[in-house]
Amino acid sequence: MPFLKALRTNFPDAVIHSVVKPYLMELLEGSPYVDKIIPRPDAISDKKGLLAALRNERYDLLFCLPRSEESLIMTTFSNADVKLGFSHFPWDFGLDIKETVEGHNCWRNNAKLLKRLNIPIFQDNYVGLIPTDADIHELELPQRFVVISPGASGRRQTKTWLEKNFARLMGRIWELHGFTPVLVGSAENGEANARIIQLALKQKSDDTFLPLDLSGKIGLRALCALLTKAALFVGIDSGVMHLASAVDIPVVGLFGPTDPYYVGPQNHQSRVVRRNDLDCAPCYLKKCSHANCMQQLSVEQVMNACDELLDSHAA
Repeated sequence: MPFLKALRTNFPDAVIHSVVKPYLMELLEGSPYVDKIIPRPDAISDKKGLLAALRNERYDLLFCLPRSEESLIMTTFSNADVKLGFSHFPWDFGLDIKETVEGHNCWRNNAKLLKRLNIPIFQDNYVGLIPTDADIHELELPQRFVVISPGASGRRQTKTWLEKNFARLMGRIWELHGFTPVLVGSAENGEANARIIQLALKQKSDDTFLPLDLSGKIGLRALCALLTKAALFVGIDSGVMHLASAVDIPVVGLFGPTDPYYVGPQNHQSRVVRRNDLDCAPCYLKKCSHANCMQQLSVEQVMNACDELLDSHAA
């Protein structure tokens, strides 16, 4: 989002297209920063159609932000006059301008491509650039709530925290601050979220403690609108965490295998909770035999960060 804003601010009359995965398209609909949103398909036949469409446009500039082989091949054969992206030998052979990725794909690295063209950056974060205009009245949200996002994708299970810890945390937040937990995530997180709620209910005998599970039930645009009404977000490093940070609510981000220096929340109302005494973290591994960086995060550590932000928010 700050990348697109920089382009639009510096080139207000330019035609800007953005290729994104279909489920992300709603975050750009109606955006002042793009003129056309192009879905990035999964089917091979549709990918051929995308390449043909890119070639027909004959772009003056084509920025390739991913480093995947597929994206770099499409960039190479796109017919664009100038092609920019990140080094990934040998797939980067078609790039006219290359930058190296430091640490991990993130805004810090994307900004390097703008700087190579001497394009000024007027906003160095994504805060306030995400739409929050979705109608969510039908959700019947609690009057006072916090958003909990426990789930990672199937390929990123090393990022997850113990379900029993999330359950204990939800009970503590309710007991000490009176906020109802609202759990979010994709449909694949539904079973885990249901288990967390059941664990939390077993720990609390209070009939007014009624966690709400919205996993797989709302889109990203509605999620953004929901987040603006929350007192706090608590979750692992994920796209949902970044949406919470982008709408500028208090965020507690749980980090283990990933590095918050590169991919931490970007708003000021945020706290990162992580183990700082492990030589193996961050590692970015997708599989780990012990996952100590996440499994040994205590509920007390996370709750302290929650207390700090909730007390400050109340004041």
